[in-house]
Amino acid sequence: MNARDEGACVLNSALERSAAYRMLAQGFTYAGAQQAPFDIAGADFNDAFDPSVSRQGISLREGHYTEEDQSSVFEELMRFYSFFGLQRGEGAEMPDHLSVELEFMHYLTHLESQATLEPEGLDSLHRAQRDFLQRHVQRALRGMTGAFKSEHPACLQLLQDAHSFVATDLAALQAAVPD
Repeated sequence: MNARDEGACVLNSALERSAAYRMLAQGFTYAGAQQAPFDIAGADFNDAFDPSVSRQGISLREGHYTEEDQSSVFEELMRFYSFFGLQRGEGAEMPDHLSVELEFMHYLTHLESQATLEPEGLDSLHRAQRDFLQRHVQRALRGMTGAFKSEHPACLQLLQDAHSFVATDLAALQAAVPD
């Protein structure tokens, strides 16, 4: 099987990809990280991912890992979300929080799994996924991985798993729907 065939296999399992994005989104929340399969203690999660609690904690917000003005990042994210009919709820995490971005990918892959679109419509949905991963999720994960200082292996594993999954999914999307 060549790389193009492998990409097609990944793209044909939109429901599985959707479930994986949902699980990863939950893993990057305080409450979700404490549940299976992560089982990360709350104190460990805060130590690794909350800079207001721990000096070695990293931010889970994309805006901390970009040279762009934070309002520009928010504006672009809100355009992505709004285009697909989503709005930020009162009391919700900020739009650039990794859990929100992964939840959005869950939503896009769920749409794909439910889609009865013509090939052009499916290509558009794949382009949106590819662009969102490239412009936001991958940038956030790269920054977080580079900044990670915690000694909690489960937190590092969560970050590495997310980074690996996104890289694999993005490669498949790039092969399936080139620029």
